[in-house]
Amino acid sequence: MARSIGDRLDLLAREEPSHAALVCGDEVLSRSAFADQVAHWRGVLGAVVPPGAGVALDMGNSPELVAAFFACATSGRVAQVYEPSWPPAYRAAIDAALAPALTLAAGLMPQLPPAPAMPVSPDAAFYVGFTSGTTGMPKGYRRSHASWIDSFAVSEQAFGLSADDVVLAPGGLAASLHLYGVVHALHIGASAVMMRHFLPLRALELIALHGVTALYATPTQLQMLTKVAHAEAIVCPGVRRIMISGAKWQPETRAAVAAIFPNAGIAEFYGASETSFITLVGPGEEVPPGSVGRAAPGVELRIRDGAGRDLPPGETGTIWVASSMLFEAYACGGGEETRRDGAFLTIGDHGRLDATGYLTLVGRERRMLVTAGQNVYPEEVEALLAAAPGVDEAVVLGLPDALRGVELVALLRGPGAGDERRLRAHCRRFLPASKLPRRFLVIDDWPRTAGGKADIQALQHRAAALMADKAAPPG
Repeated sequence: MARSIGDRLDLLAREEPSHAALVCGDEVLSRSAFADQVAHWRGVLGAVVPPGAGVALDMGNSPELVAAFFACATSGRVAQVYEPSWPPAYRAAIDAALAPALTLAAGLMPQLPPAPAMPVSPDAAFYVGFTSGTTGMPKGYRRSHASWIDSFAVSEQAFGLSADDVVLAPGGLAASLHLYGVVHALHIGASAVMMRHFLPLRALELIALHGVTALYATPTQLQMLTKVAHAEAIVCPGVRRIMISGAKWQPETRAAVAAIFPNAGIAEFYGASETSFITLVGPGEEVPPGSVGRAAPGVELRIRDGAGRDLPPGETGTIWVASSMLFEAYACGGGEETRRDGAFLTIGDHGRLDATGYLTLVGRERRMLVTAGQNVYPEEVEALLAAAPGVDEAVVLGLPDALRGVELVALLRGPGAGDERRLRAHCRRFLPASKLPRRFLVIDDWPRTAGGKADIQALQHRAAALMADKAAPPG
């Protein structure tokens, strides 16, 4: 049984040396070639980095990044996976906070003798990732071998993944969803397919060329894939499983995915970089409207009030999670919304459980807005707006207002985003007046974080600028 990340790479290479391990665009590395690259990077690390020290991987999406990551894991070092698009101020602050013993950049390939893998404690840290975040500086979270090994077991049980699969994770590896997909595939002996840059048509070509059977994707990526596939009359019958973070879709989006991936069961999950899996929805599982599923295997959920008391089913409060998949601690950054209580952890999400254990998210503690004395979770309003016909994406923000303290502003993208009267009527059918956005702004050029999420900070600046323009006198 595996005890640490990558501890079977050499065995897998000996068993089937020519089996495809890692595909990146036109480059294909066999198990033997990939294991050799990992051994090479272990030699580099062993020459200059003491065991337990951090190694910054500033290498972009590349096979070298993946090999260096496994070299850290199999030599007792800690991989710190940097995002190449960070602005200089972010990069400088993270360098100062983490003080990596070595920074590996793209194209840097020192010529040193390879080194063998070394025994590693399951409880040792092997990875510092960074939350893409919605505002402010990224937070660096530290993960142990054991926490990901236990997460892998959930993936295999819930998604049915095995060494026979070909797994595509098309996004940036600085985002934990895609890094996790690639690392898990290689760890169990499956073939991993990645991309230097996400291009929907190229991703569809890779699916056909390499016989991809399983796909990790964000809701946005899946929407882009289906749009291009429909335009190019492409169907992907070989994909049998799609893993997507728990997000509620419009019925037409689900229908489009089913048309392009007719044999794929869709598994949805809710979780976080700090927790791994929290809840799951299996393929074809019927869930209550708005629910993100029930607790994943090995996960215990509690809903608690502000005093730490457990709440009964149906009551809304803070979501607390206990499992063996939780992160260790923040290596840099962090916030008061992330707290521990014995075996339980919260990252500040709020929700409620029904009597059968289904979880419904209400919002995030750090995004809660207070307008005219009322608490509003933007996520609740966003989900309602995103379900309106013609709206592809919605973000609700609070801008300073002298009367209410905060004015609710909706930023929208999609062909129906400009129909303010219809959207107001849609909201009034489901929301009290205190939760209705007072402004509706159409944003065509939607800014995103490196992980593909809406960049809330950039959208906040965009909304403030648009509001200022509207308020400026003519001339």
